[in-house]
Amino acid sequence: MKKRLTLFLLLFVFVASPSVPAAPPTFELKSGDRIIFLGNTMIERAQKFGSWESVFLRSFPKAKLSFRNLGWSADTVWSDSRGIFDPPAVGYQRMLKQVKGLNPTVILLGYGGNEAFAGKQGLPAFQKQLNQLITDLKPTGARLVIVSPHRYEYAGHPLPDPAAHNRDLKFYCDLLQETAAAGNHDYVDLYSDLIPEPAGKPQLKLTNNGIHLTKAGYQKAAELISVDLGLKPITLSPSVEQEVSQLTFDKNREYFYSWRPQNITYLLGFRKHEQGQNAKELPQFIPLIEEKEATIHRLISTQ
Repeated sequence: MKKRLTLFLLLFVFVASPSVPAAPPTFELKSGDRIIFLGNTMIERAQKFGSWESVFLRSFPKAKLSFRNLGWSADTVWSDSRGIFDPPAVGYQRMLKQVKGLNPTVILLGYGGNEAFAGKQGLPAFQKQLNQLITDLKPTGARLVIVSPHRYEYAGHPLPDPAAHNRDLKFYCDLLQETAAAGNHDYVDLYSDLIPEPAGKPQLKLTNNGIHLTKAGYQKAAELISVDLGLKPITLSPSVEQEVSQLTFDKNREYFYSWRPQNITYLLGFRKHEQGQNAKELPQFIPLIEEKEATIHRLISTQ
C-alpha cells in the first residue's frame, strides 16, 4: 500500500507540475554551416563592421563558416520594406524563397525595433506575424537566434527624450524573449545591457544618432552575443584582425551587390525587358565572395 501511495504521489507531481521549456542546446558550429542575418536596419548595418561575424569565426576557428546578410533597412516581420514596387506580401514570399535557397543552418532574426512604434496596442499583431515568420522559416531546419532591439540613446535637444519609446521597446523585447523560450530558440538580449538607461543628458557613445549603432556599438553587441550564446572567441593578432575585417567588409559588399543591385528594377523587376540580359552578371559575384571567405578561414585557423 505504501509503495502504491508513493508511486501515485510521484505520478501526480509529474503530471501536475507545469512544463518548463527546455533550454536551447549548447551552441556549436561546424564546417559547412551557413549563418544568415535576417531583419531590419540593425541587421543590415552589421555587414559594414563585421564584428558579429567575427565573434562566430573566432569561437570556431577551425570551422569553415559562411555568412549571408539579408537585412533590409526599416523592415518588419511583414516585410514592409521588401516589396520594392510590389506589395509587402510579395516581398515576404520573395524573402522566404531567398532564405530557403541559401540553405542556412543558423538564422539570426532581428525584428521588433520598427514594430514597437505601434506601442503596446501593436503587440498582438506583431506576435501573430512573428509566429508566422518562425513557422515559415521552419522548413529550412535552421537554428534560430532571436536578437532583441536595443534601447535608444538620448541625443539631446531638439531631439526627443527616448524614454517613452524605450518603454514600448521593452514590451516587444519581453515578447521576443517569451517566444524564444517557448520555441526553444536562442535569445540575445541587447535591450538590457547594450545601452544604459538614458540619464537625461546627451550620450551617443554607442550610436551616431541615438538609434543606429556605431562600430563601437556593434562591437559591444558582439560581446553580448558571445555571452548570451556561451561562445568563447579567441583573440586575433592586430594584423590578422585588420585583414579579416577588410575582407569581411569587401565580401559583404559584393554579396549586397549580387542580391540588391542599385538597378534591381531593370535587372530583375518590372523593367527587366530593358536590361534584364545583364542579370547574368549577378552570380559572378559568388566566386569572388567564396575566395575571400577561404582567405578568412585560412587566416583565422592559423591563430
